[in-house]
Amino acid sequence: MAKKKTLLIVPVVIFMTILISALTPISAYAEGEIYEPRLTAPNSSIPYYSSELNRYFQTGTPMPNCVAYAYGRIYEMNGEAPLITHGSAGDWYFINKSNGYYDYGREPKLGAIACWSGHVAVVEKIHEDGSVTISESHWGGTYFDTKTFSDITSHYGQTFYGYIYAYNNGVSKELEKRLLNAGKEKNTEYKQEKIELPDTAAPEYGADLSYTPISQSVDYNSLLLKVIQ
Repeated sequence: MAKKKTLLIVPVVIFMTILISALTPISAYAEGEIYEPRLTAPNSSIPYYSSELNRYFQTGTPMPNCVAYAYGRIYEMNGEAPLITHGSAGDWYFINKSNGYYDYGREPKLGAIACWSGHVAVVEKIHEDGSVTISESHWGGTYFDTKTFSDITSHYGQTFYGYIYAYNNGVSKELEKRLLNAGKEKNTEYKQEKIELPDTAAPEYGADLSYTPISQSVDYNSLLLKVIQ
């Protein structure tokens, strides 16, 4: 009686489908989202900049005001309320840093909040020559304007602290977490199949065969999670 060998058949199609379905939503948001710069003044009826949604407007410091504008711009870009809800322009960088609200650094990025000792503005364009176009509002002054700087750190002669990376590329942290969890849950539904084949089905395992035997159990759950992470 011919011996039987147990093979672990890896359903490649199923595995790749799960992998693609888990990663595609995040990729679609991250890569498909096109940043829309604001280069014209927001209409006062836009809720992000009005008393309807703007925290600074609600507390008595509406535009023209740089923090009221930055608050509204973050809200407009992300579609969700900014995590920084108080403080003057010179406080924002340190409020964010101490609370861990958003990533921060010295490299300009689209949608980042540029922070100085007495002013904040929003990065709207980054040009090939390294110059940066910002949008801003000025307390007691201009309602809205844009400027392009080759060296943004010297803006107004104030001390430049850095950038707050408040723009989320269309994916909020909560949504990203839900997408990853959804991918993991899909993966737990995957069942490995084992079938028994007689020796005559595969006399030898060589390079010319279209499959490779697996002599021990492989944890594809862990493999998929590593790829997702």
